[in-house]
Amino acid sequence: MTYGAPEDDVDLDSLEMLIYEKKDRIAVLTLNRPERGNALCRQLRDELDLVLDDLDSDDDTRVLVVKSNGKNFCTGYDLTEWAYLWDSAETPSRPEDARPHRRSPIFSRREFHESRERWMRLWRIRQATVGVVRGACVAGGLDLAGVLDIVFTAEDATFGQPEARTMGEIHMFGMWPVHLGMRKTKEWLFSGDSMTGVEAAELGLANRAVPADEVEAVAMAYAERISHVPLEMLYAHKESTNRWWDAMGITAAIAAANDADAMAIAGPAMQDFQRVQRAKGVRAAVEDRDEPFSHHRTYWEAYQASKQQKD
Repeated sequence: MTYGAPEDDVDLDSLEMLIYEKKDRIAVLTLNRPERGNALCRQLRDELDLVLDDLDSDDDTRVLVVKSNGKNFCTGYDLTEWAYLWDSAETPSRPEDARPHRRSPIFSRREFHESRERWMRLWRIRQATVGVVRGACVAGGLDLAGVLDIVFTAEDATFGQPEARTMGEIHMFGMWPVHLGMRKTKEWLFSGDSMTGVEAAELGLANRAVPADEVEAVAMAYAERISHVPLEMLYAHKESTNRWWDAMGITAAIAAANDADAMAIAGPAMQDFQRVQRAKGVRAAVEDRDEPFSHHRTYWEAYQASKQQKD
């Protein structure tokens, strides 16, 4: 399928971090920061809000496909914009972030709650949303994938929350308790280990894992099929399903994660991360955080390796 020029409802001249295209009943949204691993910066989030504004007034588009340029779907939130929270930003990305009170946990909490509300808007959009995941879908990338209705992934993709080892929770908690259930959420969150696309599909974090060179075609085949269903029917199905989770308190549960995050990043674990970051930079701090886990991808692989050594 060839996609033509986007419609004029969105201020397309302002879109730099996203590519937004429409054809017939399908819209395609492409994350376009490949040089930064498609990390979620403020500008990208603002542009996503513009896309949602357009879809809110579009009764013709029935499906939104979300994919990315480059080798990674999304490597998380852009830490250069959040470094002010631990007082390590040489030049804050916004003037107001230089104010000392901005580092107070109560203001961090406010930022995280606002981010959650923006993601919930995508969760509730009328159109069916379909994700195409290749490469890394980690940290904040899981928030994006988590609020999509359907996710197709490459078998060799990577899903995980390594930031959980020192940096608290992500803004939507990746919707892991919804998609994985309680025990599997804790199993993967406690360790910060990453799962493959195959494991993500087996556990319910994705709908299907396929070879990397087929994943976009599979997603588009699904999108084209459901695009024949009237928008009001797709929206009814979506709302009926989501309401189950609303009744179980999903919004309050995610808000609790935001509160825990604001408190966690004010603690000693984050101070240790901050100490290394100030001395050697973000990459060195991440490597220091992950070094004890670097010899094996998961605890299970570490256990199997230890058995082989004994044998």
